[in-house]
Amino acid sequence: MSIQPPVRPLDSHVADLYRYVRPIEVRFRDLDVLGHVNHVVYLSYVEQVRSQYFFELFGLNVPGGLPQAWVVAQARCDYLLPLAFGEVVEVGWRISRLGGASADYVFELVRGTQAVARGSGVLVWADPLAGKSSPIPDDWRAAIAQFEGIPARSSRPS
Repeated sequence: MSIQPPVRPLDSHVADLYRYVRPIEVRFRDLDVLGHVNHVVYLSYVEQVRSQYFFELFGLNVPGGLPQAWVVAQARCDYLLPLAFGEVVEVGWRISRLGGASADYVFELVRGTQAVARGSGVLVWADPLAGKSSPIPDDWRAAIAQFEGIPARSSRPS
């Protein structure tokens, strides 16, 4: 599988380890009663950029219509600063480890030059109808490893 790597914005302040960065503008509906972005919305920004990553790199539509799909098995977020209406946040997203059927990911949200959130999670390549994980396809594994500069398969550190 040959992929066209997307271009990272040259003026991005997201950490350099993120080759995939996309901007998102804070909408009114993202705000809570305190007037700042609700904590769960940060993860929806991450989900949006994750979906764009797989679409731009692999042409995977959401929903994809494939018998398998990436399923979020774990998500963790450290909230550092609030976001407000109309601000633009850059979201850096990357796969940091490929296992047999799972992939670890990390993300960073940056407003201007300030990190506002960082986190990580685990995706599992699964057959949703059977309710079981499936091995990550070899062509996807190779393309992700090449794009991210990581081993095609590794164990999770203990």
